[in-house]
Amino acid sequence: MNFRPLIALLALLPLACGPESTPLPSESQPGGPLVLVFSPAPSVALPASQKTLHISGRVNSLAGLSEFSWQLDEEAATPLAFEPGAEEHPFTFTIPLSEGTHVLRLRALDSAGRVGTSTLRVTSVGPPKVQVLSPAAGQSVTVRRVRVEGTATGDMKLASFTWALNGASPQPLSATPGAFAFEVTPRPGPNTLILHAVDVLGNETEQTRSFHYGSRSGGGGLHTGVVRDGLLYTWGRNNRGQIGWGSAVTTDQKLPGKVPAFTDVAAMAFNQNSSLALKLDGTVWAWGENAQGQLGLGPVPQADVPRTPDLTPRFSPTRVPGLSGAVALGLGYRHALVLFEDGSVRAFGDNSAGQLGDGTPGGTKDYPVTVVGLTDVVKVVAGSMHSVALQGDGTVWAWGRNTYGNLGLGTADSASHPTPTRVPGLANVVDIATGRDHVLALHADGTVSSWGLDASGQLGTGEVLPDEESAVPMRVKGLADARAVFANGLMSYAWRADGSLVSWGQNFNGQLGNGTTTDAREPTPSVAGLKGLVTVAPGATHVVAFREDGELFTWGWNSRGSLGRDDLLDNWTYSEPIRVTLP
Repeated sequence: MNFRPLIALLALLPLACGPESTPLPSESQPGGPLVLVFSPAPSVALPASQKTLHISGRVNSLAGLSEFSWQLDEEAATPLAFEPGAEEHPFTFTIPLSEGTHVLRLRALDSAGRVGTSTLRVTSVGPPKVQVLSPAAGQSVTVRRVRVEGTATGDMKLASFTWALNGASPQPLSATPGAFAFEVTPRPGPNTLILHAVDVLGNETEQTRSFHYGSRSGGGGLHTGVVRDGLLYTWGRNNRGQIGWGSAVTTDQKLPGKVPAFTDVAAMAFNQNSSLALKLDGTVWAWGENAQGQLGLGPVPQADVPRTPDLTPRFSPTRVPGLSGAVALGLGYRHALVLFEDGSVRAFGDNSAGQLGDGTPGGTKDYPVTVVGLTDVVKVVAGSMHSVALQGDGTVWAWGRNTYGNLGLGTADSASHPTPTRVPGLANVVDIATGRDHVLALHADGTVSSWGLDASGQLGTGEVLPDEESAVPMRVKGLADARAVFANGLMSYAWRADGSLVSWGQNFNGQLGNGTTTDAREPTPSVAGLKGLVTVAPGATHVVAFREDGELFTWGWNSRGSLGRDDLLDNWTYSEPIRVTLP
């Protein structure tokens, strides 16, 4: 029987799965043994989960066999059993598999010394590779629209690719290998994103990325705090109860301590001498200075009902009444902003420049009022007497004080601006920050715009501007790869794509963290060597930051214990990061 046509037919059969390849030829000396492999095909791709492969076939030899063996790659040959003198020799055996491409050779020698061979190519394909580039692991994001970026690659086509946030139903992504990007809406506090890829061979990969929505560190005038595992730790100046340790503790504290009986904290916001915290359940809590009603604890006015504004400071966290479903906070010098799940914003506190945005100029509101005309807001920030909001469409809106061009409207004035107005000329903005009287806007392309007061170079243009201010957005010099922005006082910070920080603006107290006390009018490297930061929060003249390994650092002006160490000089500058230990 002539078996050569059968061999030719097998060589032409397509692969059941995997990449196309040319089968390696089988050879046989004239009249010699004919080695036929029935399974698998001459070239086959298998999932890496399959650790062995079963081989079956038959050897035809009119002269009988004297040797028969198989060899995988360059390993030693392994003999196979055969029946001496027989013309047909069926065979089955199993080989081990490891990831990669392997060559299997079968060799038969008959009694006349003639050789017959057959060669197979076996590829064990590993699972798809999914890499998440952003957000960084453990990063604290402060915008309620998180862009997830990464790559999905593999040796085989993807059959499916999905993502799921916080245990919700998986959502499909394009199964085309390569770069991917999509947006998720996080909840306050810890978030877990799971990406699941399956290729056409059934190989599976699951990549998990955890991040935090909401700031886990905060700095006020001279008080400081951080959130760890849902608990709030505070230290520093305490003349108005701003560290929240209770009425029995009214002195400044140089070392961090836990705020008593206060758990499930998702995010925090400190400024000047007041403090806010957001719990996982969406409730808002406030304490510290309250002279302008910035704690929002007063009762809502009722017609014909006399009321006395609540302007009493609090020494312990106190729930702001009537607020639920909150997702983010913004705290100015004497007013507060609260962002809600539906994208609306409420405000309370000082309204002397219209910074509450409720359409009414002047006065104080010690209770929450609705900011008018805003929808789909994804972040709010507050300065000395102005407020800024970022909408999901990438537009920026501002209201309140405009003395230094704070609102970016093209002119500066001393009038009250009680209604949010879109900042002209800005588009594709993905993050915002504000200092005392200046504003930063990060664009999707990694560039940053700035406007407002520039007395210390905090706009980062590299130039000395007329009147030390700009009422129109200007580009920050030399910055094209920013991923987040931060500001307070007269300083500015940006997080770059490689995880490093740059800073500019006032540096008299070493708050730029670059080892000097010289102001910078353009971005300069900050906290050199301190990579892997996951949260950064400037106070008025100092900064507090967490690193991905859980280590905590502060730098800048140390006064009343603001930097969190009792071995530091009081009223002294520390222009490089120092390590702080939590209890």
